Amino acid sequence: MVMNRTWAMPNKNTFTIKPIKEFIDRYYRQNSIVVDPFAGQNQYDLIFSNDLNTKMNTAYHIDSVNFLKLMQKKHIIADLIFFDPPYSTRQIKECYEGIGLHMRINDTLRSSWKSEKDIIVDLLKTGGIILSFGWNSAGIGKNRNFEIIEILLVCHGGGHYDTICVAEKNYDNRK
Repeated sequence: MVMNRTWAMPNKNTFTIKPIKEFIDRYYRQNSIVVDPFAGQNQYDLIFSNDLNTKMNTAYHIDSVNFLKLMQKKHIIADLIFFDPPYSTRQIKECYEGIGLHMRINDTLRSSWKSEKDIIVDLLKTGGIILSFGWNSAGIGKNRNFEIIEILLVCHGGGHYDTICVAEKNYDNRK
């Protein structure tokens, strides 16, 4: 496993932060099948992108679980998945309120994103890569047959949490 630490100014648009963009570019390949359930202002040209905010330039604007279930139903098998959900219940609340939705009790339980992670296992080809972003390095996890191949810690200074970027390889998607 490769592990690095760097410093960069924070930005709510994770993929615009220079070392994070460089991290993504190590794994992103043009014309590969990429799925992004929380795309936001993702600048990559993706067919299978989703964001609740209808102002975002994504193919879908539905709940992340419903989006991933739809990808499952369409038998999408991805080469790469971006997993950049809100990092905390406060961020979930801000995202919802920012588009005129109200956070429900069930939404406060989503900080582990277990439902999304369980579906992702079926969407990623064996040997595929998932790039997870957040405040922890849990990623998708060994119990789902993923192996961490790289961790990048991006320090944003003392007043901000680091962004932790995790690249994991799906070494066997059989359950």
